[in-house]
Amino acid sequence: MGSHRRRLLIVLLAASTASFERVPAYAAPLPAPPAPAADTGELAAADAAVRAKDWASALMHFQAALAAAPSARAALGAADALYRLGRLGDAYEAYGEAQRTYGPKFSFADKSAVASRLAELGPKTGWLSIRVGEPGADVTIDGKPFGTSPVPALVRVATGSHDVAVTKTGFAPFAAKAEVTPDGKAVVDVNLAAVPTQAHLVVRSSGIDSLRVLVDGVDVGATPWEGDVAPGPHQITGRSSKAAAPAQPINVAAGSQTAVDLAPASTAAHLVLHTSDGKGLITVDGVAAGEGAYSGDVTSGEHTFSVTRDGFKPATKTVTLGANETWAETVTLEPITVTVTTTASGERPYEGVYGGFGLAGALGVGGQGTELETNCDTLGATSCDTPSPTGGALFGYVGYTWNPVGFEVMLAGIADQTQQEAHFNGTGGTSGNLPFSDPARDEKFNFVRVGGIGAIRVRASTQGRLWRLTAAGGVGVSYRQIWMARRATATDGSGRIDGYFPSSEGYASPALTLEGAFQYRLSQTIAISLGLEMWADNASIGGDVASPPSPGHALVAAGNPTPAPIPTPEYHYATGPQVFLLPFIGMQFGP
Repeated sequence: MGSHRRRLLIVLLAASTASFERVPAYAAPLPAPPAPAADTGELAAADAAVRAKDWASALMHFQAALAAAPSARAALGAADALYRLGRLGDAYEAYGEAQRTYGPKFSFADKSAVASRLAELGPKTGWLSIRVGEPGADVTIDGKPFGTSPVPALVRVATGSHDVAVTKTGFAPFAAKAEVTPDGKAVVDVNLAAVPTQAHLVVRSSGIDSLRVLVDGVDVGATPWEGDVAPGPHQITGRSSKAAAPAQPINVAAGSQTAVDLAPASTAAHLVLHTSDGKGLITVDGVAAGEGAYSGDVTSGEHTFSVTRDGFKPATKTVTLGANETWAETVTLEPITVTVTTTASGERPYEGVYGGFGLAGALGVGGQGTELETNCDTLGATSCDTPSPTGGALFGYVGYTWNPVGFEVMLAGIADQTQQEAHFNGTGGTSGNLPFSDPARDEKFNFVRVGGIGAIRVRASTQGRLWRLTAAGGVGVSYRQIWMARRATATDGSGRIDGYFPSSEGYASPALTLEGAFQYRLSQTIAISLGLEMWADNASIGGDVASPPSPGHALVAAGNPTPAPIPTPEYHYATGPQVFLLPFIGMQFGP
């Protein structure tokens, strides 16, 4: 087609605008045609479509020619076809693009025609900007597809109201109206909101203890718990080692928030254990629970308890307890039987080192053998009061035993005292007027004795599971030290008082010890002893224990600053056998 003919076609197209039948202001571009083999063939086909006023075909061929060999003629032809199709916005953009690309090459007529069309379409169209923040969303304008985000920043559309819709799976649909003013710009900002696909669940417990939350039987955590679940029906329950909450059915919708309050009820079992004698270590599931007794809550299910004690066989038992069930039991331990095997020599299994101690009272038997006891008459006294000595002792022993006899060494300490009195009438009593019978007076004597015994003894024993009978005896050496104090008070009216405090005297003697005892066995090696000791020695074997005679030691006399002293004869502190019975309590250890 020649240049003159083309200009004529453009003028005719411009002149026919007034009689053009309007079509929708915006339409999406048709699919791009296949690439033509040559520019001339597509342009010829486009010219034929123009003559037939088949503007859709003309647009397709002009666009194909532009793709194959871009030219001003193909660009203007495509713009004219868009204009004829009523796609004013696309026509405005096509004329503008052609002007920018090929304007310097246009003829005067082409320039005038393009300028005229742009001037005409400017007031009839405006710019529309659709800004979609979410990629991959489908955009439509007035119900016709516009593309998938991100879409072009600006698109030219006819003036007036336009429906903009944006959709994407998983998001709420977006719809808006855009009002496009002549040659103006309308902006639509699209913020797609995600459609919730989960429901939110909050689970609490009204009990003191925390529960494990189960959603449809699956443990999801401890109360208080919250999280998302799929929409639809669910079963919510809770449990702990000692409590459970009944299941609560719920039906939740996507996007909803539901609160569930669980009401736990106790499922704990109760275990009560006692031993028959209140002794023995109780363990429950391997953990020490008490001595002699235990009472407490345990989880339902299987539990093992045991009772142990030295000298007894351990007792173990496994029980299965249901929720809220109580198990009470008294356990009697069976003692371990000690089997005594006898050999030809008569030995028994237990032998070895043993020892013990005792705390005893001391009761003198037969008197102390003082001067008042043996020579009351010859002293010139009218009477003498001579109680036996009393005191206390502490002893210990250690030895080695065979069956059934052992040998031991014993060491003991003993202290005793007695108070004795002599009464004088000043005339010698029944013995006549003896040298020391005057004046009439009362004499009081305090004797204090301390000492110890060391002995080698033989011990024989027999025993049962809880008791032992034992006896021991032996010989050794004792030593005693004795103090005497005498106070004389005249009864003749002179008011004389005399004190005599001679030095202490001591004696050493062979000693004899005997013992018999009952022992209660606290364990195989510890026993409490109750028994009686007899200790004996002799105060005369090592010589007399006596004080020398004294002319007296005046202390005071009423109205007489220098009273005459009261004489004192020789006094024996102790003579002859000294025998003591000693009831005692003690302990023995071993063998």
